Parts: sequence; C-alpha cells; structure tokens
Amino acid sequence: MTPSSLFTPPWLVFARALPTKPGKILVIALTCLATITQAPPSHAAPKRDAPAVTAFPVMETTLQQHLIALGNLKANQSVDITPQINGRIVALHLKDGAHVKSGKLLVELDDREQAAITAQARIAFEDAHRQLDSMETLITRKAISVDELKAQRATVDRLEAALQAEMAILDHYTLEAPFTGMLSFHEQSVGALLNAGTVLTTLDDLSTMKLTFDLPENTLSYIRKGARISATTDAWPGKTFTGTIDSINPRIDPVNLTFQVRALLDNPDSHLLPGMLMRTSIERPGDRQLVVPSRSILFDGNRRYVFVINGQNQVERRTITTGQTIDQYIVVLTGLAKGEMVVNEGAVKVTDGRRVKVLEILGKEQPVLSSNPVKPAAADGLL
Repeated sequence: MTPSSLFTPPWLVFARALPTKPGKILVIALTCLATITQAPPSHAAPKRDAPAVTAFPVMETTLQQHLIALGNLKANQSVDITPQINGRIVALHLKDGAHVKSGKLLVELDDREQAAITAQARIAFEDAHRQLDSMETLITRKAISVDELKAQRATVDRLEAALQAEMAILDHYTLEAPFTGMLSFHEQSVGALLNAGTVLTTLDDLSTMKLTFDLPENTLSYIRKGARISATTDAWPGKTFTGTIDSINPRIDPVNLTFQVRALLDNPDSHLLPGMLMRTSIERPGDRQLVVPSRSILFDGNRRYVFVINGQNQVERRTITTGQTIDQYIVVLTGLAKGEMVVNEGAVKVTDGRRVKVLEILGKEQPVLSSNPVKPAAADGLL
C-alpha cells in the first residue's frame, strides 16, 4: 500500500456516497474540483482608495525681520517757565493748554525799582560820554593830557558795562516764550510774590517728538542713522506713527548689554504727548528662508517630519529641522528643497510610500512674512 492510497480526497468520498452512475459521478467530481481551485483565499486584503490631500510647494521667501522695543516720548524742546529773581506778579498772560509763539510775553513782575536803577545808570553813562566828547576836542588844543583822555574813556566803558548789567536785570522782570510751543497748567495769580526758581508752568515744542528706547547690543550692526521706524501707542489704537533714527548712544550699558537709540517722529496734529509709552518696530535686512505651512508638519516624539509627494503621486516621509513659527508658516532649516511638494491638508491619512490623490495645489502666491507676527488666525482644514 502506497502513501497516496492512504489519503482519499473529500470530493471522492462525496462521489462514492452517491448512486453509482459513472456519468453523474464524473460531473460532480469536476464541479467540486473547480470550486476548490477557484475559491480566493479568505485572507486577501481589500483594495484601498488613494486618500485625497492638498499639496503645497516648499517656498523660499524673504523673511522680514523687525526689532521690537518700548520707549517713552519727550518733546523736541521742553522748558520750565521760572523767574530768575524775586518779584511780585503784576501781569499774567498764561492760558492753560494755549499754543504760543516764540517771543510772546507770558509774565510781568513789578520792575519799578529796577527801572529807576537802570535810568540812573543810563544818565551816568550819557554824562560820561558827553564829557569824553568835550575832552576829545580839548586834546586837539593840547588843553588836557593824553592820560586824562584815556581815563575818561575808561570811565565811559565802565559806565556802559554797568548800564548793560542793569538792563539785563530789568529784562528778568518779564518772562517770554523762548520758542513756539504749548503751555501746560499753572496755579499762579496776579499779585503773587514769587521766589527765584519757582516753576510757573512748562512750555513744550510738540511739532516733533523724541522717542528714546533700548536695544540689545547684538542688534547694533543693523541700526543706522536715518533708518525708518514705526511706532504705535494704546492712546491711538489702529494708528501708526513713522519717524527716523536721529542718534545712537555711543555707550553700551555693561550691566544690561543694551544701547540707547533716539528717533524723531513728526507730530503735526499734536496726537503724541510727552511721557507716552510707544511700541517701536524697526525693520532690519531680511534673510531668504524655506517655509512650509505649519499644518504640513507632523511630530514623532521630538522629531518633525512631512510627507513629500513625488511625480507619481506617491508620498515619502521626510524628517526635517525647523526654525521659528511665523503666522501659519514654519521655517525649514534642513530636509527639504525649494519647489518640492508636501502634503498640506489630509496629512494624518497618509502613510509612507502610499499613493495619494492631489485635489489642489495651494501656495500660488508667495507670502510676505515678518519675524514678529501678530497672533495667527486659526486655520481650517482636514487636520
């Protein structure tokens, strides 16, 4: 007995159990054999459709860098209106918040005593000068000596200097605006007795404002005189003020490693006032960087990767190194080349090596990016 004779196929057993008619047995046997040989294996994988995604090209764009700093405003010119001498107010030409021109009379003090002293000095000078004229006539006749003439000339010079001193003191009894500007509040009244150095009010030239702010020393090479800046303040939401850098402090703070920069801002409408806090933005030269949408990047622990689409619409998982996040984009440092297509929407449905169906290629317009962006808006998509 051979080994093959020990095994009886099932179809043959079934055929033996039927009535013994050769024709019917042959048909049944052939049918069973065809069924066994043609049945597909039960473990065969079902066919899957390619997932639908959108693609985005790796873009190279100029990254606009901005330096952000806080600073306080000062008036282009600012002075306290104070008397240099003691005196009583006899006239007050101050109006709170008034705009005055250079040379306008602001305060008058009682100057009667000083006016009389000045008049005496003028009389003495004029008398000495008259005597000098007479002596210059006499010297031609040799009626007086040369020394007497020189002595009289010295007397005239001395009395002229004394007169100028008294006139200067007399000027201290009137206070005028040294430049065009705006007055602040005052608390004085006519008849009040003032001491020298008492602050009556302040005068500010608001036509141009000085904005002083600090920057870190590693930005010194990017700052230059004449560079344009923009500034905003909470006092005027939505309004941007522009100006230029006027000067750079030549000293760096050794403790904070910062240096001071002063910019001038035009203020034709007097919207800016001394003491305001300003947020300053200075544009610096940008660098060329590769960027992709932030939704295209997936995470595997500390590693970041994207799916790159080739010409046959197959995806390849690519590990990348990323930089800063700007708006809805992320800077790519290594791992990608300009022009490569990455999966944008639908990345969670893709696996390495799988074929995908690209519904749309986005990113036809190159974005303008700033390294100090506003808070990005939420992006809707397939993720």
